[in-house]
Amino acid sequence: MMKIPYVFKALAVVFCLIAVYACERDDKEPNLDTKKFSRLYVSFEEFGTSNVGVPDTNVRIIFPADSSEFKYSLGFVSGAKGGGPIYFHPFLKMLYQASVISGGVSDTSIYGMTVGDRTGLLSNAARLGNRQYNLIKGLFYHSASETLIAVNASGADAGVYLNYRPRNNGYARPIKKLKNSSLTMWGAAFGGSNLFTSKTGDDAGIYVFEKILATAVGPDSVGRLNPTRILSIADAQNLRGMSYDTVRNVLAITDFVTNGAEGTGRILIFEKFSDLIKQEAIIPTRVITGPATLLKEPVDVAIDPRSTADNIYVADRSGKVLRFKLSDSGNVIPNKVVEIERNKRKLIPAGLSLDARDFSTLGQ
Repeated sequence: MMKIPYVFKALAVVFCLIAVYACERDDKEPNLDTKKFSRLYVSFEEFGTSNVGVPDTNVRIIFPADSSEFKYSLGFVSGAKGGGPIYFHPFLKMLYQASVISGGVSDTSIYGMTVGDRTGLLSNAARLGNRQYNLIKGLFYHSASETLIAVNASGADAGVYLNYRPRNNGYARPIKKLKNSSLTMWGAAFGGSNLFTSKTGDDAGIYVFEKILATAVGPDSVGRLNPTRILSIADAQNLRGMSYDTVRNVLAITDFVTNGAEGTGRILIFEKFSDLIKQEAIIPTRVITGPATLLKEPVDVAIDPRSTADNIYVADRSGKVLRFKLSDSGNVIPNKVVEIERNKRKLIPAGLSLDARDFSTLGQ
């Protein structure tokens, strides 16, 4: 039998290694510099759209989110029956997502996914199930108290539910259930000891819940959720998701006109927000809106918290995820836009969460 020369064996090994490495790169994100990067999680609301039982991808990732190439790099299927609000916290190393709750689909759970430190790959890891989680529209993790705050938007179970160390898989028993069926809320942001949510419906504005974590409850863990005050916003119609950069003290919130045309959606930006929370009515420092913005029905927003960054990201139910400058104002063109179609139908983003880190965000 002819012997294969040693040099050809060595070359064959090298080619095999190259091929294996290439396959891994196709299936994974490149290793991340965990000290400096920007990753945008986008939640999509489609569920059960396949005629052959293929599950809908309800989480997509834009990485890097601040680069000239603004595109989806990875997709994932979580347990949520149609993606709604989504939230990441680096201390937990978990991504949380609730269902959008639409089309008669019932899903009363919040789902947790682990995030690979260097690959960014997602894995289903937790489910916080509770029948009262029937319209979750806001999520926030308070790291000092190890509490996941879930905002149930409206109805008999409207309220704020506090979940301690939210890593269980099954029934979730909140440590506090703060309820008020007269409230209509959306989104969640936190600053100091205060929780902020959008007040939807008539006389739209921002609810301020001061010292929310210290709210008293009875033996059954149920307490009354009463806003400390409402910050009214003139001309606001459909306030939705919000983002609060507590270091720069800037809050952004989305607003849109019912059945409005492209360009009528708005991003309201409030600088020195902590100085405004004792007032009854507040006026945005600037507003991003107009035909050039492409905004139609913005439902969520995320501010890049890094000191050197000037980016703000918007999810619009017209099918777009857009990137503007936080310093933008008026009728400006977004510096990046991405959308995705399947079967000639634009997929609908319902929520955003940004994981952006560098040395300026240490300790946040």
